[in-house]
Amino acid sequence: MQKKLQKCSLLFLCLFLFAGCTSPHFLKLLPSTQKALEANQLFNYQYARMQQMSAEELALYCPDLLNLPDETANKSLLQLSCAQFWLSSSHLANTELQQATTLYNQSLTHFLRLMLPKQKYRHPALRIVLEPPLDETGLPFEDFVLASDFQAIKSHHQKIKGTGLGVSLVAARENTGKGWDKNYPPEGIFRSVTVTLKELKFTKEMQIQLTLQGHLMQSAAQLQLTSASYPLLYDAASSYLWLMQQAKLVDLELPGLFNAELADNKLGIYSVTPLQNDKQPLLLIHGLNSSPLIWYELTMAVLLDEELKQRYQIWHAYYPSGPPPFYNSMRIRKKLDELHGKLNADGGTKELDQMLVVGHSMGGIISKTLIQNTDYVLWDISFTERPEQIGYAQKELDNIQDIFIFKARPYIDKVVFIDTPHGGSEYSESLLAKMASWFINLPKNFTLLMSDFILKLGPDKITLPMREYLGGGSGPHSVQVLSPRHPLLQGLNKLDYQRPVYSIIGSDGALSCKDEKSCSQISDGVVPFFSAHQAKAVQEVIVPSRHNSYQSPQALEFLLQVLHQPAGEAKILPVAPDKPDD
Repeated sequence: MQKKLQKCSLLFLCLFLFAGCTSPHFLKLLPSTQKALEANQLFNYQYARMQQMSAEELALYCPDLLNLPDETANKSLLQLSCAQFWLSSSHLANTELQQATTLYNQSLTHFLRLMLPKQKYRHPALRIVLEPPLDETGLPFEDFVLASDFQAIKSHHQKIKGTGLGVSLVAARENTGKGWDKNYPPEGIFRSVTVTLKELKFTKEMQIQLTLQGHLMQSAAQLQLTSASYPLLYDAASSYLWLMQQAKLVDLELPGLFNAELADNKLGIYSVTPLQNDKQPLLLIHGLNSSPLIWYELTMAVLLDEELKQRYQIWHAYYPSGPPPFYNSMRIRKKLDELHGKLNADGGTKELDQMLVVGHSMGGIISKTLIQNTDYVLWDISFTERPEQIGYAQKELDNIQDIFIFKARPYIDKVVFIDTPHGGSEYSESLLAKMASWFINLPKNFTLLMSDFILKLGPDKITLPMREYLGGGSGPHSVQVLSPRHPLLQGLNKLDYQRPVYSIIGSDGALSCKDEKSCSQISDGVVPFFSAHQAKAVQEVIVPSRHNSYQSPQALEFLLQVLHQPAGEAKILPVAPDKPDD
């Protein structure tokens, strides 16, 4: 029986090779339509024969098609059809599944290259149509690009290959600026789409018609082929890579610090993955003179991890960093409450209330305000009268009170601080920082808010320690607030956390210390050890960094361990031995 099958396989292979010598390679589509149609007629016979093959025959026959010469007529059609029949025959062993998937995906890629960037291809001998999915809001995509055509920004991501059936495309459309689009990057909506073969049929004129089906991928999915089902390829990273190629936020980093008015309307929470009410949000908050682009390494690491990409939706916060962190914290909290509320109203699950927050530098200060209850602590540091005593300024009070009085958000699971100056940074009082301060222009919405309130309240109601910062009426900028002397920063540093926290400290020297003297020698060049140190943290690690631990391999490894923890769990994690930078 075995020899008979092998002879049958060789016989059909010879027929295909013979056809390859006498007919044009189908995908080249030579000017002779007649020859292409003749090749289709032979393929029709071959297709019918494959339909009659048993699973055992297909297992012998299909792998041979991987070795067909490129000039073989209808090579890709033979490979795609045989793989489809083989996959449909029964559940395959791992080796057979790998062979069938390779055959299927390689041949399907040929047809997509032929038809893209359009969504259809027409020729008297071949017609290809792609049935694209709509996005999660019901809007059509405008552009499709093969995911394999993208190159990762960093070389260590270049060779990443997903597993599963189908060919990955990145689909894109413009951001409408309305509805849910307000919480997606302004550069556009980018989504992972996996393409499979839906149907192959012949017309009376022997034209071959291929219908391809696009599947919008937001999590793992299965393709049902008769009684068997197989996992579809889910490439979440390529859509983010396309976004990164279009990203313009880097142009807002300096304006965000020195001329916040230009960037103020971009403040918001932007999801780089589809918004879903059944996935945990991972909120990433950048620091001073920065943007969400710093989160490339961490975002890619999550999207390339099979477990994490299924579990998390990734949200990037953006804010102009010129205004003080307490003001930006208030605005970020409002944006976050609004987005969480919209998703919750849409049928939220427990995962939506298990948000994990990561903040770098001043973004860590903002992150703290999500898990602390201030009561009147910050207010009393700033003003001599409580809010209920100054009803004469009620209108102004309503707009400013949330800056000083706030509560921990119940939907936060845990927070990770990176290079965060909890106790301030002496760098903010350096000559260079003071010179830079002269060029910081605060947005009018902030200066008017503060000046209106101080004018109505009266300068004498500002506490003595805060008059240096509020006495001018327009309010302080972010560099001033990051001073170790700032009363509010020190007040915030004394409040308890309502959720577990982890801490990552950067160092441009030693990676460990045993006592106060040796620890005082550690700094990342901006934030010293004892400013970043958190005695209340579940765990704290020191990594090689010059205030950029968000791209440290050691920090990324630690962050991924935190992300892999079950929600509600917070424990000491194993840390790899310290390694010097390459």
